[in-house]
Amino acid sequence: MKLRALAMVVIAAALTVFASSQTFATTTAKTLPAVDLSATPAGWVPVAFGNAQISVPAAWWVLYNSYPCPTGSPPGEVFVNPPPGAFACPLEIAPGSSTAVSFGPPRSPHSTVLGHPEVINGILVYCYPTGPQSSYLAPSLGVEITVDGPLGQRVLHTLTWSPRSVVLAPGSSPAIPSSWRYVSFAGLRFSVPAKWPVNRTQVTPGLGAICREQGVAFWDTTVTLSTDSRRLLAVLCPRMSPTPQPPENGVQVDSGLRTEPTVTLSLSARCRVLHGLTACPATSPTYSILVLRVNVPGRSKPLFVSIGLAGNGVVARTILDSVRAA
Repeated sequence: MKLRALAMVVIAAALTVFASSQTFATTTAKTLPAVDLSATPAGWVPVAFGNAQISVPAAWWVLYNSYPCPTGSPPGEVFVNPPPGAFACPLEIAPGSSTAVSFGPPRSPHSTVLGHPEVINGILVYCYPTGPQSSYLAPSLGVEITVDGPLGQRVLHTLTWSPRSVVLAPGSSPAIPSSWRYVSFAGLRFSVPAKWPVNRTQVTPGLGAICREQGVAFWDTTVTLSTDSRRLLAVLCPRMSPTPQPPENGVQVDSGLRTEPTVTLSLSARCRVLHGLTACPATSPTYSILVLRVNVPGRSKPLFVSIGLAGNGVVARTILDSVRAA
């Protein structure tokens, strides 16, 4: 009975951590999370959700907000942020892949008892002894992972903190390198590496690659500054496999949007103060782009600032801390 009660407390704590970790990582002001870059094997691509990150081979399929039903992708497939609740896969679905991974927030507990913890790259991970085979809970990251297939355990052992957790963790930020330059736009000023190209446009851009899943990752490392006075024309996209989108650094500022970017945002009630500005980070989507709604004094419309999350997150954290009124 004591073990059962303890396990229930751990699960409840995990759900609480997840709810809060969508905005701020669970760390002290003195210790930042650390993205274990060595956890990503050569030829694999990081896939982030919230404060967590795993890595998968570049040829795998990665599907977002989809029920974990087999797609027939032979190399392997990952279902990121699957919808909650019960589901039934169609009977005519294609045969499953060799390895399948489900990666998202903790679902209803498979059991009131958790197995012994395992430490993966410094993170405590608990297995569920009952329920779906090979399901694991990482309370500190607020995620649950289910793996099945020959590469399942190898994917599980790529688990680490995500760059987002580094960017939004409390604590001081690195000093802005002297080689960086300031960019001013729509009453906002921020610093970026000097070699990054700056694209000023009237066209409302997509949030990421136009022909890929929106809100996941930028297409390349650039600074895009949009007045959003013209809509993006319809684009005929070629048929593309949903392979992983490699995380990219970059910044996009939208100054003329009436509501929000081309994805539906859920904004945190816990906003940040950036040198006198109020910035509310999005709690969804939470992949490899951090979106913030920023209120600038003297402007009737908020700005939407999107920052690419790549590598160890230090570049993105430095950019965010540099944001201020022009």
